[in-house]
Amino acid sequence: AVMMTKEKYVAIYCRVSTEDQNVQQQANFCREWFTNNGYAVKKVIRDTESGRLPLTKRRRFGKLLEESLMGKFNFFGIYNLDRLTRNWDDVTLIEKHFRENWNKCQLISTSDPIDLSNASGRFMFRIRMATSCFMPEDMREKQRIGIERARKQGKYRGGKPGRTWAKNRK
Repeated sequence: AVMMTKEKYVAIYCRVSTEDQNVQQQANFCREWFTNNGYAVKKVIRDTESGRLPLTKRRRFGKLLEESLMGKFNFFGIYNLDRLTRNWDDVTLIEKHFRENWNKCQLISTSDPIDLSNASGRFMFRIRMATSCFMPEDMREKQRIGIERARKQGKYRGGKPGRTWAKNRK
């Protein structure tokens, strides 16, 4: 599905997962990548809200989605898909928004091919997003199992696992 307009205006959305990651580094990379690939960068949003926060509660993301319908830009740029969310409910929201508005604004990533205009493209998007959502869920399940085992062995009493573990290793 090719868009009618020749101008490629992009709004870039950047988000990092942890406090020790640098959202500005991601923003700089994206600005350079989109510029080098023929896009005019209209704005760069640096979101510091947690990825665990549902998209509907992330103010900057919501505003950008609204603007994507107003014609302020025709591409919504991201570094990669997992920067959007790792929550399956949000994946459905994102796919629906861009699928229904693909002729107005397309989702584009510096590292993932995305085409929500056809069944094959949507299938690939869903597989990629399923992988992104699976990883943190799987990690949390394994953490719970490990904490429960440590608790039964008397090595974990609550708080941050690393600190508690260090105290109990005497």
